[in-house]
Amino acid sequence: MEPVNSDKILDTVLQVAGEQGWRDLTVEMVADRAGFSAPEVISLYPGKRAILNALADRFERLADATVDEDACDPSLPVPERLFDAIMTRFELLQERRDGYVAILAAARLDPCMTLAGLTRLSPAMGMVLRQTGLGDRGPLGCLRRKVLGALCISVMQVWLKDESEDLGPTMAALDKRLRQLDEIVASTPIGRKRRS
Repeated sequence: MEPVNSDKILDTVLQVAGEQGWRDLTVEMVADRAGFSAPEVISLYPGKRAILNALADRFERLADATVDEDACDPSLPVPERLFDAIMTRFELLQERRDGYVAILAAARLDPCMTLAGLTRLSPAMGMVLRQTGLGDRGPLGCLRRKVLGALCISVMQVWLKDESEDLGPTMAALDKRLRQLDEIVASTPIGRKRRS
């Protein structure tokens, strides 16, 4: 018998969620589709919250491992580095689009699910800041995480409606918002000091 594979289970979760919706997804459906017994799946993921946490953990590992190398190039302007790091995340979402869209749609109707997702946003943006060589600690780092989180949520609304193959509208929205943010930062005393 094949050993229980967590990646296979999580991939199956996204597939079934994309077909059935997150609210209607059951462990039995996932187990049957993945070729495992329900107790085997439950032994790894005793509930939907555990599944969501595992999906988020895996997503962050992939986002860190596959980030565009330009995001880490200190010779590039900050907006370009942030664009590359954040766009990596949307490209990962796109690979399992139907499943992630189903989860996000369910979260809109479930305040507890939304709050659980939001608690993961700040650490995720901290990773983006570290990938791009920007500080994520202290009061300024906290502010950066919050601003980038709001920016990503805004771009997410575009991605949810973006049916293009190349994610052109998503890229355009991300680029526009990052440039607007750069202009705002440049107009502050810290930004003027940085540029001088």
